[in-house]
Amino acid sequence: MPKASFALACLLAATGTSVVLAQIRYLPDAPGRWKPWRFEAYPDNRRVLAAKPTEVKALETQLLALNAILQQTPGFAAPKGFSVETVGSLDVESHRPGQPAAASLPLPATLNFGAYGVHEWDADGKTRRDDTGETAQVLFFVNQLALPLLFESGGVGEFFDLETDVTLAAKPQRDVYGIPRYGGALVLKKNPAPLTTPVSLGESLELLAKSVSARLATQREAVARVQKQYDDARDPAMKANRLAELKKLAAMVKDPAYLDKMLKADAQVEAGLAKMVGPTSDTTKAMVAVERELAAVTTALEGLSAADRAAPACYVARAMAGPGRFTRDVTAACSPVVRPNWKLFNAALPRSAPQVLVIGHFDRCLESQQPAANQGGCTANRKLIEGLDQRALLAWLQ
Repeated sequence: MPKASFALACLLAATGTSVVLAQIRYLPDAPGRWKPWRFEAYPDNRRVLAAKPTEVKALETQLLALNAILQQTPGFAAPKGFSVETVGSLDVESHRPGQPAAASLPLPATLNFGAYGVHEWDADGKTRRDDTGETAQVLFFVNQLALPLLFESGGVGEFFDLETDVTLAAKPQRDVYGIPRYGGALVLKKNPAPLTTPVSLGESLELLAKSVSARLATQREAVARVQKQYDDARDPAMKANRLAELKKLAAMVKDPAYLDKMLKADAQVEAGLAKMVGPTSDTTKAMVAVERELAAVTTALEGLSAADRAAPACYVARAMAGPGRFTRDVTAACSPVVRPNWKLFNAALPRSAPQVLVIGHFDRCLESQQPAANQGGCTANRKLIEGLDQRALLAWLQ
């Protein structure tokens, strides 16, 4: 399996430094630094994305250009009170079944931005200074649509266990410092094409049927497993084998009541299993309930007209669970079912060319109560987003 995305694994970057928080003194006027650039492109990730060495190198060059734009944000070229660490990575987290082949899409990447407050503390009679620890990070997703943007919406609950790029549309919100916002993400792009494309009601119900079928398979396995345990407990030959084993053990222990105790325990196990099998058992009832769910979805699918099947689907979270949550009637109470608009990407451009920039995980900092003296973390993140050179970013995008 490909190694996990560094971007998502490091939303809170931590080091091994052990510092008692109560002793920390932040130094808002202390000079900071930009730590050495790092870039990660694991071999497995390159294989999954069919990325050529020259393409990976070109991608790193693009991320370094993005890094340079961030560095030129007012107050960041020579940071005071904080130091910056940025890490680029080739990212496979955005690739999901249902979208075009990975080799036909631009290379997805992530740039982690972390600002660490400069601080000092006293230990062993000495004053120590550092610019590491934990910090809230901002993630810059390049050429990614599914992971950072669409799944900010919470997605379709019934599809959580499916490998699919279908989700709910993140509703546009007020711009943040002039940058368009969708759900919990900021988006910059040159192509005026929409970020998403509708998913039909027919496909939505087919996905629902697939999800319910998977749950039904799990329930049937549970029923079969309990039934086998019960059958084994009652099987005369297996009972005789257990009795023989218990007699051997009884001869080795000092408790004269050992055999009786174990036989009683065996009988209790059999009685307990008896309550877990048959049409009135909880396991069977749960299986039957899922069978009814699947039947309802199948009926709904079969009852769709051609027009209904092709119509864009809308999802009503507050409706009773089942196919009734999916409708073609758009109302304020429902969210459009969509998938990323993969046609947004220009296939004629090099795979390393940045075409879409999504800024994620900034929203946690909009109302942060971070100590004022700490110039890193959310304090720096807000200043970065506010001061970004959007013209330079749009010129960087292709």
